[in-house]
Amino acid sequence: MSLRLKLIKEQRIGVLLLLGAIFILEAFLHFDLFQSKDIVVEKIPLSLTKEISEANRQNHFSKNYTLVNFDPNTYTVNDWQKIGFSPKQSEVILKYKNIVGGKFTSKEQIQKCFVISDEKYAELALYIQLPEKSNEEYSTQLPKTKTYRLHPFNPNDFLVEDWQKIGFSPKQAEVILKYKNIIGGKFTSKEQIQKCFVISNEKYAEIAPFLQIPQQKEPPETIVAKSEQTEKKELNSATFKDLVSVINDASIAGKILSFRKGLGGFVSKEQIKEVYDITPEMVGLILENFTLDVSKVHKINLNTATEEELQKQIYLRRYKQKILSAQKNGTNPENEIPKSDPKYSFIVMYLER
Repeated sequence: MSLRLKLIKEQRIGVLLLLGAIFILEAFLHFDLFQSKDIVVEKIPLSLTKEISEANRQNHFSKNYTLVNFDPNTYTVNDWQKIGFSPKQSEVILKYKNIVGGKFTSKEQIQKCFVISDEKYAELALYIQLPEKSNEEYSTQLPKTKTYRLHPFNPNDFLVEDWQKIGFSPKQAEVILKYKNIIGGKFTSKEQIQKCFVISNEKYAEIAPFLQIPQQKEPPETIVAKSEQTEKKELNSATFKDLVSVINDASIAGKILSFRKGLGGFVSKEQIKEVYDITPEMVGLILENFTLDVSKVHKINLNTATEEELQKQIYLRRYKQKILSAQKNGTNPENEIPKSDPKYSFIVMYLER
């Protein structure tokens, strides 16, 4: 009898030790959940690079849903999928929320999420129950008194102290460098810098004229191919077949046509870079093989535009309510479109004057 009781006690001790080991292991695996917001923001997981790349290759424009007002901070992976995102994109959005502090504080943060295109954001913006901008530590605001002067610079050469010299905080400067690492270790366009979530639209507008990103030299084969071209097609009248014959990708060709329709036509070939999932190689092929006739662009009179007409235009739909209100009050609707909007130079080309 005494031997049996002794064995039972040893077994109980063994079970307690096993449970303790499991608890320690779980705590280690989920250590990031116990970190402060500052630590989470400063340690951007490089593992996101592969996930972002994979997520961006998936098409999220499924239309089997109806949008309603929502708080993105309460959304789970399943909720994001219900409004048109793929499972991988939904996971990245939640991880991105962790990066910006564990909570979205403004629409601006969501707009700059890696896997949310401008077109998709325009679709969601009216329904997101958050302020346009945030005063949190990581959203840049222009200093009240500037203590620096801007000069032309290559952002790929900038270190933490260089970013601080042009108005960024130490933490913001560190995040910019980590963001550069996430997108491949090098900025290849101004649009990438604009997408960095610690650079506000106002701050980007301030530094954009001074950004100098060297263009990659084209290989000799590309130059020869250009000289051999004899006929170019017009982008605003290009058919699905025309686009596929150049970029050899039916999915992207469909997105180009959809984006063109939502714009009312392209006013600049540079807009092709905004097409979701398009690669730099495809952009180059479009720029080389198509001309552009802006006379085919549908223009809008803001003084008489209907709600339906404004909703259809990708750039204007986010200002729809303000424009309609200005019409009603007899004020100039164009004043409702801020010049700080990164697409402002394009927007004005769609306005009938």
